[in-house]
Amino acid sequence: MAHVDEPGPVIGGIPDEVYESVRRRVSEEEKGDAMGKLVHVSKVKVYKEPGKGKVKKAYIEGFPEPIRMGVHGGIKKFFGVESGEELPATLDYLVAAVGSCLTGTLAGALEARSIPSEPDKVSAEVEGYIENVESKPLVTRIHVKYRLKVPKGKKAEAQRAIDHHEKNCAVSQTIRHGIVIECEGEIEEE
Repeated sequence: MAHVDEPGPVIGGIPDEVYESVRRRVSEEEKGDAMGKLVHVSKVKVYKEPGKGKVKKAYIEGFPEPIRMGVHGGIKKFFGVESGEELPATLDYLVAAVGSCLTGTLAGALEARSIPSEPDKVSAEVEGYIENVESKPLVTRIHVKYRLKVPKGKKAEAQRAIDHHEKNCAVSQTIRHGIVIECEGEIEEE
């Protein structure tokens, strides 16, 4: 890992305060101080399917069925992939994770206010805007539109829950705070 006092590349579109937050956290980790108390290590094995396409299978520890990912639509066009099978892209899963966590967090906030959160009462339409940033397709914005049906007299409480729930969403806060990504390789010649 590079020493944190060395200047690193600034990635376009990342606000300076986010870059500095991650830089400070890496510095704290190098000193042995963790950002928080470890509660779980998510373990995933990913395999690329045979062929020239972009299809991958991800196996999440503890779950037997893989998640298949590939490309479709504008992402397929961006990469110039001609494969026939269209699958949700990795970025789609990122958008779905944010939308799912936010919806669950909002449902919990509504339930705490005695507002029902069944599927016919709470739903969300989530859009992730994927843009070409420095020749890479990056999610630059996620827009969540909730549709709520609440009991009479609970509209103001529901609006307060919408206004404040995002700060309690683990996935959106993970993205906002930044993630330290470490890559290493174990290479074996055949």
